[in-house]
Amino acid sequence: MKVVDTDISNFKILRLGDSSMNKGEVELIELEECPKNLDMIVGFPDVGLVGVIASSFLVRRLEMKTIAYMDSSMFPPVLPFHKSRPHFPLRISTDGNLVVLFSEIAVPVKSYGAIAETIMEYAIRNEAKSIIMLGGIAVQNRIEIVKPSVYILPTKEELLKEIKLPELKSLDEGFLAGIYAVLMKEMMKRNLKGYVLLAESHLGYPDPGAAASVLEVLSRLLNLDIDIKPLLEQEEELRLHLRDLMKRTVETLRSAQKTYEQTPPLLYR
Repeated sequence: MKVVDTDISNFKILRLGDSSMNKGEVELIELEECPKNLDMIVGFPDVGLVGVIASSFLVRRLEMKTIAYMDSSMFPPVLPFHKSRPHFPLRISTDGNLVVLFSEIAVPVKSYGAIAETIMEYAIRNEAKSIIMLGGIAVQNRIEIVKPSVYILPTKEELLKEIKLPELKSLDEGFLAGIYAVLMKEMMKRNLKGYVLLAESHLGYPDPGAAASVLEVLSRLLNLDIDIKPLLEQEEELRLHLRDLMKRTVETLRSAQKTYEQTPPLLYR
């Protein structure tokens, strides 16, 4: 791995690349130092866009400030604007009590390895307490479900004993696919603490209701004060606003072999 720190004005660029997994390079552009020993929330476009809806809502409700960006030549050549200001699509924010990383774009499969290594490096350097990934798990009867259930998949089995929420279900058998599978593997290699929370969700439609269920569980796990009512009130508006991102995400999910999540594993313990 090649790591280069470069001071430019008042921010720093950390480049990671040239490893067997990366097949490319990712830049981590730091505007400010990240607070140490905090939980890190990760939200990427996935099933129902649950992760990105939940994590971006957290950033807005907790009035977090952006402290870092991630960029790569492997990413699509797009730049989002908010209140007339350009932003990198993959950014890191904090309020001093929590760190949130989320992406406004469906990142290509070829960048998964480089992104995962960059996140691991950042988390270790800042002594993250845990890495918590938010996402969705597709269910065929989602339209009939009033309140989606939330499942947990931890990096370490003992975490299930620590987390005691009766409404939280465990995933006993199956596959995890996509960017979160790569992140989980890298966390397990490094013996890092963390888990993924997956809410029952639509596969090809933005699902703010599933995002609300994930945030309810997250608020109990981390003792956060999160009012999810505004998210549910904007449900239809969000579905329309995010339909293009959902379309691009579905295309990425196909190439990330997300169909594996509907397949039972070969070996049972």
